Amino acid sequence: MDDAQKDDSNVDGQDDGTRSAHEKQLLQIQSEIEQMERENMEPKSWFMQGEVTAAKRPKNSALEVDLDFEHNAKPPPVDTQEMLVSLEDLMKKRIIEGQFDDVQRAPSLSSKPPRELKEMDESKSKKGLAEIYEEEYAQKTGLAPAPLTFSDEHKKEATILFKKLCTKLDALSHFHFAPKPVIEDMSIQANVPALAMEEIAPLAVSDAAMLAPEEVFKGKGDIKEETELTQEDRKRRRASKKRKFKAETAKEKRRKFVKMQLLLNLMRKQEGKTHLELAQNFEEDILKELLD
Repeated sequence: MDDAQKDDSNVDGQDDGTRSAHEKQLLQIQSEIEQMERENMEPKSWFMQGEVTAAKRPKNSALEVDLDFEHNAKPPPVDTQEMLVSLEDLMKKRIIEGQFDDVQRAPSLSSKPPRELKEMDESKSKKGLAEIYEEEYAQKTGLAPAPLTFSDEHKKEATILFKKLCTKLDALSHFHFAPKPVIEDMSIQANVPALAMEEIAPLAVSDAAMLAPEEVFKGKGDIKEETELTQEDRKRRRASKKRKFKAETAKEKRRKFVKMQLLLNLMRKQEGKTHLELAQNFEEDILKELLD
């Protein structure tokens, strides 16, 4: 094998004078590739195999290899004489002033459960005082009202549904506002006109008509910085700029077109055939420019 390589090297040495610089460069690259392939095929050395114990490497082989490597972590501060003196002065000062910064003792927790606070119902009761006394007396004497039967419950439910249906039909079919039916309940009547007690708006009305002005026309809000803009905000801003640019371009073209039309009308009013031909040619050039 070595003899063959020597013969090849001799032949290469003899042909070096006849080969071009490009061929010599290709041969050098080919030899480097073959050398790298041989190195990859050979078994790796022990310091390229990751974690290796002393039994897996030759004796005293670690002395020949540089095992130091760089750390990404910040190195600890170096203890200098000035820093030590400053710490000693700080400790002496705290001892003299009595500032020891002891750990505060945790408060002892009581073994009794916390007292529950009853929530008071502040809403106004819908029942009158007479009805409350009546229910209490009925519960004490056992004169509670008899429970509703199955048929009575259905009748009550049907009555409520029929009232709702009539209210909706009145709102759809009447040209004037029909107030809701009177529900028997305790209420306080104020000494005001009857029109003030009714609602002005009809029942069937769009929600958009009931919005406040600030809900219909909303401001732009807080102006964001360039770094606070999201991808959607940038796309929206770019689209608005394109729309403005297109509108301005179309406006400029229309202005030019009107101006050229006025010039053409003036040229046509002049006498002579040559002026008319020039005007027609000029008009064709203007149309081409506007179409482009």
